[in-house]
Amino acid sequence: MKKQTFFFFLFCWSGCFIYSDNSEEIFQQIRQLNQRMEAFYDEGNPGKLTAFYTEDAIVFGPNDELRGSNAIQSYWERIDSPVSLSLEILDLNINLDSLNFIQKNRQTKKEIPSDFIDQLNPDANHVFQLTKTTLSYEREDVTFFRSETISLINWEEQTEGRYRIKAVWLMQ
Repeated sequence: MKKQTFFFFLFCWSGCFIYSDNSEEIFQQIRQLNQRMEAFYDEGNPGKLTAFYTEDAIVFGPNDELRGSNAIQSYWERIDSPVSLSLEILDLNINLDSLNFIQKNRQTKKEIPSDFIDQLNPDANHVFQLTKTTLSYEREDVTFFRSETISLINWEEQTEGRYRIKAVWLMQ
């Protein structure tokens, strides 16, 4: 009888624990958003990727920054002949402390941009995605272009419950 009571208690406790932490559900949403982004790009609609960003999103590149959805849309629309986009998720985390952990483990020489940290809304839910992005397209002169980057993406939950990209830091 004691054994049955123990397993019943363990079952009830684990059920409560699972439902009190919905991070796996959120991570699944982020994975699905990544798949949709890859599909839009691969279908030849890179301009549709702008819908995944907030209006005031920032992309921190090695040499420049894209600020706002108009600048991000212009970037994606310049890609006339998309070939493929691969977003390999290396890590998903909801904890702000993970930024320093990720930076140390990736051994990047640059500090996380202060603007990246400043744009975090303390009242919103955030998911940090470390990803390896492989982007391929053909240029007008029929040159095949392929790039691989490691980036940190900040997904922020919006009022309607959807997650959208608030900031991207291209680490390398």
